[in-house]
Amino acid sequence: MLELRGATFTYEGATRPSAEDVTLSVAAGECVVLCGESGCGKTTVTRLANGLAGEFYEGERRGEVRVGGAPLQSLSQWEVAERVGSVFQNPRTQFFNLDTTGEIAFGMENLAVPRAEMHARMASTARELGIEALLDRNIFALSGGQKQAVAFAGAHTCRPAAYVLDEPSSNLDPAAMDDLARLIRTAKQRGAAVLVAEHRLAYLADAADRFIFMRAGRVEREWTAEAFAALSAEERGRLGLRSPHPPA
Repeated sequence: MLELRGATFTYEGATRPSAEDVTLSVAAGECVVLCGESGCGKTTVTRLANGLAGEFYEGERRGEVRVGGAPLQSLSQWEVAERVGSVFQNPRTQFFNLDTTGEIAFGMENLAVPRAEMHARMASTARELGIEALLDRNIFALSGGQKQAVAFAGAHTCRPAAYVLDEPSSNLDPAAMDDLARLIRTAKQRGAAVLVAEHRLAYLADAADRFIFMRAGRVEREWTAEAFAALSAEERGRLGLRSPHPPA
């Protein structure tokens, strides 16, 4: 489970928090989507959830974040990386290798996973995610969707308890978004908690369990997937949200 309790973060030099008193939980095997207009605090919540706020991003952090019951603030960086897999808006910003296989293995290498176990995880991840054809490729010759799949696979091989995805569909076409939704469903089936910050919602129709709406850094509303799908177009328009329904 991934939990935030009264989580607040103010970036260095800012006069007000970008995320304030955020309390939410994502159960094992559940996908929760953070939605809201640009600047509402979605990305900052993901940075609180994966430990980057206050470490990589300087500022004041308050409240508590727990993964699998362990307070994130009490964990070392490698322990956080072991528990939380992150996928960013632009996967190139998280790549450290020129080839796909090396990139997928990179997280495991940093966690000192034994070589035999690394090979076993690589094979099972490629099979589970259906990315065998992406192995041993030049990473910069891939499409946007293929790069995102490699980034997801790199997190998946570390067997995290939680995945945190920040607008992962931003550079994807519809087919690649469908593939991304399939990867999310696979993570859920493995029992992981999945938190996604998104503007584009339709591709998550069969993956999301709950939707959380943010405004001005705070959680304002929450719906089950069924209740969210039943919102009228007028209500979605007032909230500045895109349709959750895939195009016909």
